[in-house]
Amino acid sequence: MLAVLVLAVAVAGGAQGATYANGVDVSHWQGPIQWLQVASASYTFAFGKATEGKTLVDPTYSINRSGAQTVGLRFGAYHFARPGGSGDAAVIANAIAQADFFLDVAQPQAGELPPVLDLETKGGLPTAALQTWTSAWLDHVAARTGVDALVYASPNFWKTALADTTSVADGGSPLWIAHWTAGAAPLVPAGNWSGLGWTFWQYTSKASVPGFAHLVDGDRFRGPNPAGVAISAYAAGAPALNVPPTIVGTAQTGKTLAGLAGIWSGGKPVTFTYQWQRCDAAGAGCAPIAGATAETYLPVTDDVGHALLVTVTALGATGSGSASASSPPTVAVAAIGSTAARPAVTSAPAVTGTPQAGQTLTSSVGAWTGAPTGFAYQWRRCSDTGTACVAIVGAAASSYTLTPDDIGATISLVVTATGKGGSTSAPATTTAAVVAAPVPPAVVGSAVAQPGAAGAVSSADGSATVTWQPGAVPAGSTVSLSQSGKGLLVGVSPTPAQLPWPLDLVYAAPTTNVIGWSGGGKVWLVAPTVPTAALPVTELAGTYVDANGLTHVLLRTPARVGLFEHGVWGDPSLVAAGPPTPRLVGPLRVRRLRDGSVLVTGRLRVPSQAHLWISVQGPTRQSLLRRPGAVPVRVRLSGRRLPHGARATLRVAARDPWGRKAVLVAPFRAP
Repeated sequence: MLAVLVLAVAVAGGAQGATYANGVDVSHWQGPIQWLQVASASYTFAFGKATEGKTLVDPTYSINRSGAQTVGLRFGAYHFARPGGSGDAAVIANAIAQADFFLDVAQPQAGELPPVLDLETKGGLPTAALQTWTSAWLDHVAARTGVDALVYASPNFWKTALADTTSVADGGSPLWIAHWTAGAAPLVPAGNWSGLGWTFWQYTSKASVPGFAHLVDGDRFRGPNPAGVAISAYAAGAPALNVPPTIVGTAQTGKTLAGLAGIWSGGKPVTFTYQWQRCDAAGAGCAPIAGATAETYLPVTDDVGHALLVTVTALGATGSGSASASSPPTVAVAAIGSTAARPAVTSAPAVTGTPQAGQTLTSSVGAWTGAPTGFAYQWRRCSDTGTACVAIVGAAASSYTLTPDDIGATISLVVTATGKGGSTSAPATTTAAVVAAPVPPAVVGSAVAQPGAAGAVSSADGSATVTWQPGAVPAGSTVSLSQSGKGLLVGVSPTPAQLPWPLDLVYAAPTTNVIGWSGGGKVWLVAPTVPTAALPVTELAGTYVDANGLTHVLLRTPARVGLFEHGVWGDPSLVAAGPPTPRLVGPLRVRRLRDGSVLVTGRLRVPSQAHLWISVQGPTRQSLLRRPGAVPVRVRLSGRRLPHGARATLRVAARDPWGRKAVLVAPFRAP
């Protein structure tokens, strides 16, 4: 009979009370590795070298990946960078080529650790160029996968080669710091990585680990389990444009131009193809250039006087579809040494209007010499200081209506004048920073969205209010806020597939509860914390706390929102996004004791809160697992029930708080 069943969550200890998971990083230099021995020594993750530069593939990558994952280690791939290029366009093209090569070889999957950029050499690049190269590699990996890659570097390299820049940390890339020390913590550059600290730490190059013939790099994860930073399930569906492609470089014959793919939401991962097009000087009447299908393009004599653009096609996973988008056009290509008189501005273009969401800005082209025969317009979104401007897709008319995306930014207009001598562009003075539209007093229950205006609706009990900015909700739609079961129901009718800008639900009183949201009211997801009131385009929901201590929930879709107590059954922060699938960590051990009984022991990992039913050839025992993690299993069976050589099965059924089920079946033979 079933005599003993023990379930527990293992907690590891570390230096000064910290809890770190242990891991290794490997390449072909380590030779054959006995991964089962590594796992048995309580190592829980590994990084493996996949590629180097644009052509070198580590021959042990596939073997190490399979071996580590077979024994339950969390695995991730890294790329050894060989930066190169001269000039921004060539530097960016080199970085993109290496990123594409890495992704095509590594093929990072959901559940694995994020991809890694290993920075150890400058490749002869000056600091500014190396910063550009690094950002281009990371941005391209994010564009194709939706994942922020890790950056591996030593403190000294980051400070000397990249001038201790914080831009990479601010862009969302976590840090894998390489600092070999016996101290309790590593040195972390870039202002403690913009206050985020390290995520992984390579603390030694001389770790003695079972399963390796020689010493190996030893790593730590800042936490008990790196599963929390693993790649989430990739989004499904066809790619959808978020930020349009752009072109880097000077539009001049003999000078390389590089096309940047832009940012795409929808299904991931994606691949990109390119088609350069030749247009008139104002960027209209474009036609494909034969053979110009690379990420870079070198303008030729036929391009002089024409604007160029690049069309990028994002190809989703097999069967998920594709989508295409074009960059804003360049100015007309100039010939080296050309003396043709082109239009020249004598009075700069000007922008008039109120810089407020929902308001319309208009322009005048200013005064020009050179007898222009036409004008083209491109509105741009810039930082609050008027720098770092990016073209706004579709904003190519003489007027522009401000959207919620513009709040906090300044707006710039570039006017391109075209005449017989060619084309010339001139910017208007940037506007003041765009402000949000004033929110009217809240209406209880529901309200109809008005064109160009913000709106607000409060719940009947006054516990929460939902607001929106102009354009976030289609004009004429009804926005509602009501009590519903576990929380509040935020509705929009007619129901949109997705809102272009989020609704903002704010609670009237401070709360420390877990914020959960649900599209259908059955499965609840934890609303991720966002640093500001801006919801990332890849997220449908997010939460932040304002300066008054009030909790906001940003929603890009109608949903139910609820407050959950920490740690209780149904806390969405402790429930996996998918089924609560139990998995064996290492082998199932079976041995016969002196009294003839059979002892079955093993170690499970359950990714979610779950109600567990466990049985072996007999009665089922139940247990409620309130926290995901490791679960030791110990089952003792009567020898009469399980004679020598008998086949038996360990069966573990799991059901999470939302009713999703999963089963583990592990057969074994009695000794």
